[in-house]
Amino acid sequence: MLKKFAEIFGLVMILGWLASGTPALAADADPSISLKSTSSGSEVTIVVTGEHLKDLYAYDFILTYNAQKLAYQSATSGASGFSIDPIVKNSDIRIAHTKVGKIAGDNGTLQLAVVKFKRLQTGAAQLSIHDVKLVDSKLNTAGTNVKAAFTVEEGSTSTEVTLKDINGHWAQDAIIQAVQQGWITGYSNGIFLPNKEVTRAEFAAMLIRAIGTDGGTHQPLQFTDAKQIPAWALVYVEDAVGRSIMNGYENGAFGPNKLITRAEMAAMAIRSLNAAEVAKDSSKLSFADSSLIPAWAKPYAAEAAQKGIMNGRSGNLFAPSAHATRAEAVVVILALLQQK
Repeated sequence: MLKKFAEIFGLVMILGWLASGTPALAADADPSISLKSTSSGSEVTIVVTGEHLKDLYAYDFILTYNAQKLAYQSATSGASGFSIDPIVKNSDIRIAHTKVGKIAGDNGTLQLAVVKFKRLQTGAAQLSIHDVKLVDSKLNTAGTNVKAAFTVEEGSTSTEVTLKDINGHWAQDAIIQAVQQGWITGYSNGIFLPNKEVTRAEFAAMLIRAIGTDGGTHQPLQFTDAKQIPAWALVYVEDAVGRSIMNGYENGAFGPNKLITRAEMAAMAIRSLNAAEVAKDSSKLSFADSSLIPAWAKPYAAEAAQKGIMNGRSGNLFAPSAHATRAEAVVVILALLQQK
């Protein structure tokens, strides 16, 4: 309890420093903010990205939107640490986030927030970012002159996605859609690595970014290897564990860097649907290797197959012990989102 209080108090102090305007970062810092949008039906998703960042520890900004054209729905921010609940007043949304503890800030390009709106009227809608304050790990502030403006055009359905290594890949369209939605990105060198195998921590981050956090405060993780969970993934693992989407192993470990199996992915996918009851009858499994699916995973595999969330690999194999790839994870999560 004391630790949690100290962390929250630290966030409050950071936000106070943000508002006070302490000395600026070095002159060579040249951060920028960009906005991108995607639309699906009446839902508009805005992704706020910081670029050319140097040691970013905390940030605070206001997003102003056209309230006649758009209705605010939700906002998520930050990869690890604490975010205050977005403060929404009239047509302004204030978003603030901070890391916790004596750790270095982020450099380069970082997704700062994903904000969702419902379109109320047709026609172009204006959005802008202003009052940006960026804080480094030494609690110096910068970014007060950083601004960005964006227009959501009527009928816009996507933003351009350029990845060098997905052309012709079986999951190309799904990967582009996922990147446009903002819950997964490529790497800084412009590649996606669709066939790269995914760790348990990575899948937790993908899944929770896509379905959204539950907004609650979770207890510190008690796994024997909790300190091995990467800082950027900790908030997502806490959320997934807190919602019983993921759990640890019998030896008390979580295995954050362990490659996730397809059987585990099936279980986590179905649990994320908040399905209170999973069918116990797995006799309808028609995969050629159904007998190899662990008993605990068969109900989840059957449910995932029945709902069209997971398909087999070539040869009608479920491949329960095979490691899931980034492409497979993307396809499964997109299928999940269609179920919600």
